Amino acid sequence: MSKTEPYENPLVPNKKLQQMFVAMAEMRVLDEHIAMLQRKVKERARLDSTRGEEACRVSTAIELGPGDLVSDSQDGVAMGLLAGAKVGSLLQHVAEVHSRSKKLGVAARNGIAGRQLPWIEDAGDRLRMALGAALSFRMLERAGIMVAYVRQGEVSNRTWREVLGLAAKFELPVIFVVLPAGPGAKKRRDAEGLSPKARACGVPGIPVDAADAVALYRVAQESIGRARGNGGAVLIECVASQAEGKRGVVAVDPLVQMRGFLLSRKVCSEAWMDRAGEPLRGRLKAKKKKS
Repeated sequence: MSKTEPYENPLVPNKKLQQMFVAMAEMRVLDEHIAMLQRKVKERARLDSTRGEEACRVSTAIELGPGDLVSDSQDGVAMGLLAGAKVGSLLQHVAEVHSRSKKLGVAARNGIAGRQLPWIEDAGDRLRMALGAALSFRMLERAGIMVAYVRQGEVSNRTWREVLGLAAKFELPVIFVVLPAGPGAKKRRDAEGLSPKARACGVPGIPVDAADAVALYRVAQESIGRARGNGGAVLIECVASQAEGKRGVVAVDPLVQMRGFLLSRKVCSEAWMDRAGEPLRGRLKAKKKKS
């Protein structure tokens, strides 16, 4: 019988918690690097920031395998980083987006790291394309699953009913991850409360704190197990959380929350967490010098 360290949860081992924090820290480093590259880029050609989405993305994607696919909510590189894509291919895709070339580059045509569906602007069409990929897994009896990211308020209730109804009817191996609406996004009157709407369509809908990486990981693990076991689709609704800050009410930073959790469980030290994103930062700087 294996032993666990003090404060260690056997359902989420300390090594997995450390792996999650490194992935979250690297996603923040990449986001900051892209923000620096975009200082002189026209607004219409900029990639959206993933700051504050680190827990939502890492916790739901860290256990995906080579046979799984991702449909992202934006034409970005965050999920490519999680899939193990090389720094050069990530930065190539950033450059392609900034140039807005009419001819799709290699990354856009094939999907970053070969696991990400090509991005299209219409969120409803992205969801339908994700359903098609999940249906192909079902028809070909492949073990892969589809994880589709979409922002809160991007899709109408009518489209959600259509997509969720089809996912439930065919018991598709798809996990919908609903990210919080981005800053400045227009609020739809029908945007909130997707979890009960999903359940009404026959798909389990689970609201989870968007800043709680551990809670999201556990829900994602159960959802992935369900999808792989022919149990059908799941919707994970990432609910933005807020806290009192020096300047009033602010969004909870998932990295700050994860740091506090790891320290309280004595999983690692402050110094270790401070260094977590440095290797990627070094590789990004090296690529910048060569270019």
